[in-house]
Amino acid sequence: MRRIFVISLLILWFLPNLADAQRWKRYRRQFVGGVGVTNFLGDLGGGNDIGRDGPMDLDFAATRPAIMVGYRYQINSFFFLRSNLTWGILTGSDEYTDEPSRRGRNLSFRTGIVELNGLAEFYLIQNARGNLYRLRGVKGRSGLSMDLYLFGGLGLMYFNPKAEYQGRYVALQPIGTEGQGLDGGPDKYSRVTFTVPYGIGIGKSIDRFWQVNVELTIRQTFTDYIDDVSGTYYGSQDIYDAKIASGSSEAEAKRAASLSDPNIYHELPNYGYEDQVDLKGEVRGDPSDNDTFMTGMITFSYKMVKRRRSRPKF
Repeated sequence: MRRIFVISLLILWFLPNLADAQRWKRYRRQFVGGVGVTNFLGDLGGGNDIGRDGPMDLDFAATRPAIMVGYRYQINSFFFLRSNLTWGILTGSDEYTDEPSRRGRNLSFRTGIVELNGLAEFYLIQNARGNLYRLRGVKGRSGLSMDLYLFGGLGLMYFNPKAEYQGRYVALQPIGTEGQGLDGGPDKYSRVTFTVPYGIGIGKSIDRFWQVNVELTIRQTFTDYIDDVSGTYYGSQDIYDAKIASGSSEAEAKRAASLSDPNIYHELPNYGYEDQVDLKGEVRGDPSDNDTFMTGMITFSYKMVKRRRSRPKF
């Protein structure tokens, strides 16, 4: 009798869960869209102390908008694959920090970014995705718990840092602000880089078709030039001379020299720069750490229902 009772309980537990386990296959394809914000973690801007790695150097003044569209495909009950196309703006400015040496450097940038990535999602806690609709006399599953999931993957991103000069934004990579492409300087950096996005998300099903999620993503990149800053000063006078020698106009040469080193302390001798107007060879950035940025997104997912095949007619 006890064995029959135990078997009966197992059957009562197993059959509904088997139905749930199969039901998700009808909703395994999802379109995703989202809006959110970015925040840059690199050489420019940052907190009010000496630069620190990662989120410890977060500067809320550098927060900018981002949007995303994507496609999610469910492999099994806990594992999803996903691809996203993200557009956003990254910015950083030494004006945002009160740390004297960083503020005095007086560099700034902004760039639009476009990133295509592929992600794997693993659900630690997952909603039951059953009767998310109301039928008269039937109690639906309206009080569902939250999804909790981790994700990571690989992406490819385009960026193009610019800085303001006399009221206009100028692309910095062609100029070579650290002597890129000039005699004795490094090669010009690529404006395309791989990214490694990873993060955490929570979600809530609204009904059997729609779900809302909140995601925090950190992106490690393979470049230190998203903000056009990495190494040492090439020397503003040397940049000016090189540009003139290459056939640039005097106005273009002055612009390149100014964008390479707009340090505000050049005009303040009391800060110790009176004998070193040109900072050639001095530290401009930190090449030991590649640039990182974060995104926070609110996303909406729409589940496309796989129609059941009609029964054959006789």
